Amino acid sequence: MIRTILQLLVNQLTTYILQINEDIEEPPVVLGNIGLSNALGGSESYMQDKIVLSLVNLIEEVTLKNASPYRTNSFQPEIENPPTFLNLFLLFTSNFTSPQGGGSSSQTPYNNGITLLSNVIEFFQSQNVFTPQNAPDPEIVQNPSLQDIRIVVELYPLTFEQVNHLWGSLGGKQMPFVMYKARVLPLQRERTTRRGANIQDFQTKTKQSINLSL
Repeated sequence: MIRTILQLLVNQLTTYILQINEDIEEPPVVLGNIGLSNALGGSESYMQDKIVLSLVNLIEEVTLKNASPYRTNSFQPEIENPPTFLNLFLLFTSNFTSPQGGGSSSQTPYNNGITLLSNVIEFFQSQNVFTPQNAPDPEIVQNPSLQDIRIVVELYPLTFEQVNHLWGSLGGKQMPFVMYKARVLPLQRERTTRRGANIQDFQTKTKQSINLSL
């Protein structure tokens, strides 16, 4: 499900960039691990001259985990684990280093990458909430468990120290990037863990009082 959500963001962002940059022919945004790119000594050429979306961390939103596991289905009590609310930390990296670069030939690869990175910020500024209704995607439309999904994307600034640790963990030199936090509400697989029997009647027991005479 997480891959589907990330691919949805890639598709929406790609559509936006292609609409405002007529000179771009290939999809400008890809989903991948930036730590494996050519710029960092790897061999993943499909990320070259692209905006690369990488999932660098995810945590559960524990403050929203207080939902009751009990529900009633046709008057039959059921116990189902509450949904999971996730925070996905998304790194958008401008991976433009080849001599040709993308976009207009009159610009350097670095300039092209900065321009597309600005497009990323503009896109999420104009739309930061994604649902199956306002961002239809075939994989989400065909998945019943994702019909109530709601993705809220917000800018996540880092300190210089955090930036240093981030790129150090990725194993390479820093490139132009922007970080976002995507709150996913909710993520749930319908799976009943236990069912109870229908309540048909009530029985009560009373204690008989015993009088003791002295």
